[in-house]
Parts: sequence; C-alpha cells; structure tokens
Amino acid sequence: MKKAAYIAGGILIGMVVSTAGGAFADTVKSVVGKKVTGEYTVIVDGKKLSDKGAVIDSRANVPARALSEALGADVKVSGKTITITSDTTGSDEGLSDTPTPVPTSSTNKYLGGTKESLETLRISILNHTIEPATEGRENVLKEIADGKELQARGVSVTNLEAFEKQLASYDKILADANADLKLIDEALAAAK
Repeated sequence: MKKAAYIAGGILIGMVVSTAGGAFADTVKSVVGKKVTGEYTVIVDGKKLSDKGAVIDSRANVPARALSEALGADVKVSGKTITITSDTTGSDEGLSDTPTPVPTSSTNKYLGGTKESLETLRISILNHTIEPATEGRENVLKEIADGKELQARGVSVTNLEAFEKQLASYDKILADANADLKLIDEALAAAK
C-alpha cells in the first residue's frame, strides 16, 4: 500500500513540476530577435544621455553603461552578465551639456508602446501566462485537498509541502502577470 502511495505521489509531483516549468518558461523574457519599435531620450538628473533608449517588444530598454555611469556606478561585463555596482561619488560622463527638464511621467514600463503591440502583449500574457498558471494552480489545489483527505484517513502524505511551495509559485506568477496587465491597460488608455 505504501509503495503505491509513493509511486502515486511521485507521479503527481512530476506532473506539477512539468506543468510549472512550462508556465515559468513563458515568464522568461529575452530581447533577442525582437523588433525595435521606437527610441526615446533618456534623462538623468536633468541631463540627456548621449545614448538613446529603445522600445523593444513594448518595453523600455535603457543603455546600461551610459545610465550607470551617469549615476556614478561601476559597470562590469562578464560573459552574458552585466554587473552594476553603485558608487556614491556620481558622474556626468555620458551626459550631454544641454540640461533638459526631468519629465513627470509614470513608472509604467509599457507607456509609449503602440496600441497594437500593447493589445498583442495583453493577449499573450492572458493566454500564455495567466491561463496555464491558473490551470496549474487549480490542479495543485486539488492535489493538496486530496493529500489532506488522505491524511485525515491516517495515510502518511509527504509531498504536501512541495505542493504548497508550488502553489506559492503559481500565486507569484499570477500576481506578477496581473500587475503587468494593469500597467498594460493603463498604457492602452493613454495610447487612445
């Protein structure tokens, strides 16, 4: 009996992990191969950076070296990792001589995107992040309920903690995706 319970538990954990992997993979973002849809001026402490920022896949991207140097930070590149270490001295290197007033804009990373790209991104988040994460979360909740029912019958269940961690993971994925949807909706309202 115990052997069957362990096998069933292993199968359930495998299903949860494989479902979570797919949902997590959809949240990983890369700009490789993406289309640049716009560029903008970056202003730090009232001064324009000499390098421009880019809008890629409806997200604002800034030149890391110019920005960090303008803020007085050290930049080191090692392989595919950029490490920025803050420095308290500050620097004007990389800034143009013409001061420009700092705009009072929102911190919404989706502002400035086209209506079409924002709508496409919104649909993508709904279909590729929220829908699978919601389905995975419901499956995990069922497994937790089943495990608690087995425990109530006196059966030892050792995988409940793993399911609860997976549930927390799904909750974070859903919270982040819903926060992005809210920002996208704000940007869509501004784009109209």
